[in-house]
Amino acid sequence: MKGLPIPGLGIARSMLGAIGRAADPRPPAPAGPSTAPQYVDYGSLMTPPAPFHSFNTKLWGFWAQGDEGRIKRLCDKVFTAPTGGAVRARPLSHYVMLTWGNIARVVSATPPYDKRGGVAEPQVAVWIPVALRDPTSSHDRFAMCIPFIWLDNPMSLADGRELFGYPKSWGWPKFPADGETPQRWKLDAFGLNYDPDALASRHHLLEVVQGDSLAEGVEDELGSLADIARHAAGSLFDETSEIVADFGLAESIVSDLLHDRLPNVFLKQFRSVEDGLSASLQQVVEADYEITRLSARPVLFEHHLTVHQLDSHPVIEDLGLESQTLNIAYEVEMDFNVGGGRVLWDSASR
Repeated sequence: MKGLPIPGLGIARSMLGAIGRAADPRPPAPAGPSTAPQYVDYGSLMTPPAPFHSFNTKLWGFWAQGDEGRIKRLCDKVFTAPTGGAVRARPLSHYVMLTWGNIARVVSATPPYDKRGGVAEPQVAVWIPVALRDPTSSHDRFAMCIPFIWLDNPMSLADGRELFGYPKSWGWPKFPADGETPQRWKLDAFGLNYDPDALASRHHLLEVVQGDSLAEGVEDELGSLADIARHAAGSLFDETSEIVADFGLAESIVSDLLHDRLPNVFLKQFRSVEDGLSASLQQVVEADYEITRLSARPVLFEHHLTVHQLDSHPVIEDLGLESQTLNIAYEVEMDFNVGGGRVLWDSASR
């Protein structure tokens, strides 16, 4: 069945209809030659430069409920506190998205690295939709914050942390096998529960298992980020949502959807060699996911999430993410580019 009404769809449709021809509200990237020193590329290749092309990605996304207060405190800790309020990221919902993604090939688009090959990148990530305010913008705009991401690829781990500020850590994503019933998605992580005698090792962290019950919804073919947003909006946000009331934020969301673009915001930092509790570099940076091909469908089964306590990966403490039944899920195939990086705030300029 295709094209049947979806509960709450009017929210997304009214917002999209009101600003259907919105100009891109985001400030342009800084122009002019860079005054930064040349990067010294030596030793083993671990951090090829952006932008990147990502091909043949298969992704499963599950919307899970967290604790709104904990999520807000995390966003304040990561953005508001270190910037003295210059950057703020307000969670738009108590929902977070959990994704199991398998990127078949990631390749740098910068010569000569574009001719040197690439990597496969299986990963699990947590995404928080936020209203972002920073010194480059006069109003709130939409972005995704990724507070946790795990993978078992050392090059992607080092490159993501050093280049953009992804909080990548080591994990073992597991995807459903062909024909497996029920389907299962698992994540083990390298970490430990804090104790003076503890040694970090492999631990269970997350597991999603497909249930027998059907979730509310209808079959549909979704061909863009806008299609997915229309489909999910009624379940994630109500009619009183600030997204509907805040024109500037709504304009930002619509512009990103119309451009098939997903902005991401990060706190990029490195510990000081002189004082390990201080940062030698601390920036808030933004990067864009530009979707070049997308095919998606809702997964019309309930799923059951199990969350294990692991002190060094505090998804329970930071997000209020606990074991629960999941009712909103998508299966996605896509190609995308990661780039458009820019610094929104720099501690050195304070």
